Amino acid sequence: MSNINIRKRAGHTEPLDITKIRKMTTESTDGLEGVSQSDLELDAQIKFINGMNSSDIQDALIKTAVEKIDIDVPNWTFVAARLFLYDLYNKVGRIIGGEKGKPYSHLRTYLEYGIKLNRITPTFVFEKDSDGNLVELFDLDQLSDYIKPERDLQFNYLGIKAAYDKYLIKDHQGNPIELPQQMFMAIAMFLAQHEETLELKMERAKEFYDTISTFDVMLATPTLSGARKNRNQLASCYIGASGDNI
Repeated sequence: MSNINIRKRAGHTEPLDITKIRKMTTESTDGLEGVSQSDLELDAQIKFINGMNSSDIQDALIKTAVEKIDIDVPNWTFVAARLFLYDLYNKVGRIIGGEKGKPYSHLRTYLEYGIKLNRITPTFVFEKDSDGNLVELFDLDQLSDYIKPERDLQFNYLGIKAAYDKYLIKDHQGNPIELPQQMFMAIAMFLAQHEETLELKMERAKEFYDTISTFDVMLATPTLSGARKNRNQLASCYIGASGDNI
């Protein structure tokens, strides 16, 4: 390991810092039965080569955890999901920013950035008053505090990978600008936007958020991918049952 140098995003190289890897492997396996931080770290090292990019380290750890998923040790799927999420947090954080040490930026920061890129419709977030000033349709400070980042840990690997590939918003270069709990809250706000009062909007937004972010109910693809965006057609097919006497 001492002979491995990695290439940083700025272009320079530096020795691989095993302590940073150990922090990720420890956190990703914490509290999960049947998985081992040392096994993950040792098996991932086989994939480490001199001159690799720093981003390749994370990919190697994720691939190692995925390869270990087995019916006898199913918790490796949550290890892979956590490693994927850590990488996602870093990617979105580099683009949008946020408070150091916290994976999620303020809800307002995320929404304004998405609106600026024309990836999020402003109609459910802001409206203009009689003087032409923008007015928030929700209490964004309160909803931002209501977001529960720890609910990301419910995702298994296939779940977070599907969310990333199909539903999380990306910029025009394909870089992610949205995290799972932001997606769920924005969808909840979109669905609650037509309630008559601010109090009802807030109440319904929190209710919808709790329902979908805890996976009590999972919305169909048109809603997951369309709600909060400029093209927001939400109609979907559904399956019903009826009697048949043939």
